[in-house]
Amino acid sequence: MSIQKTAVRAAALLACAVVLAACNNDDSSDTSDAPPSTTAAAPTTTGAAEPTATTAAPDAGGSGSAASGTKLKTLLPTAATAPKGWKVDDSAAFDTGATVKSDPGSPLLPDDDCAQALTNGGAQTLTSDYAAAYATTGLTDPNDGSSTVVFNSYQPGDAAKQMAEVTALTKRCASFSSKDMSGKAVKMTVTAKPVAGAGDQSLDITVKPTGNYVGSEIVLVQSGDVIMAVDQSDAAGTMKPLGPVAKQLAAGLPLK
Repeated sequence: MSIQKTAVRAAALLACAVVLAACNNDDSSDTSDAPPSTTAAAPTTTGAAEPTATTAAPDAGGSGSAASGTKLKTLLPTAATAPKGWKVDDSAAFDTGATVKSDPGSPLLPDDDCAQALTNGGAQTLTSDYAAAYATTGLTDPNDGSSTVVFNSYQPGDAAKQMAEVTALTKRCASFSSKDMSGKAVKMTVTAKPVAGAGDQSLDITVKPTGNYVGSEIVLVQSGDVIMAVDQSDAAGTMKPLGPVAKQLAAGLPLK
């Protein structure tokens, strides 16, 4: 397992506990703290990570090579280019620089249970399995809730594998139950549909709870060997459609 994947999962699990604890301390049944995937808590890892082959690649996004994090960083929104009503939170910005993985290692999502994959994760979790490099930053949505946007590059053919993996996940997890901190089961319903006119292919994933749990939406847009993903939750208020926001954020694709 790569350090990136382990770190992302550990951060997501830690943040999920914070979210659910907030839900139990709030009299409202519809809102809670920020979504797990956007919490800025520093990830921790235990044990030895699996070795992963990497190369210091040139900043190229052309055919036959995966773009570096340095190149992907140029696609991130700025204060001037952020969608209307959204703000950039640079405190959560990160990129993998010139390092590009030639072998992403073993994918994690196929072995995840539904709650692990879809209530503890977000944009980065659903796009990291086959990623060779990435760049990410934080966003604040129109309700002042925390969101994440991430651009991942892939070795040729791996972006399509990532999209297929996530599509299979949404079908397998169309309906499942998760538990809040009190142990009460909360039914979750997952829907996925394409975003018209976005990239080579796209997925607009909505996770809706029937009880005291945070609902969320994650949109993935694939263009060539890059996937852009953005998430939001209803922790801070009713979510507005994320598809148009995703299309704007992905407007710089495909990489030239």
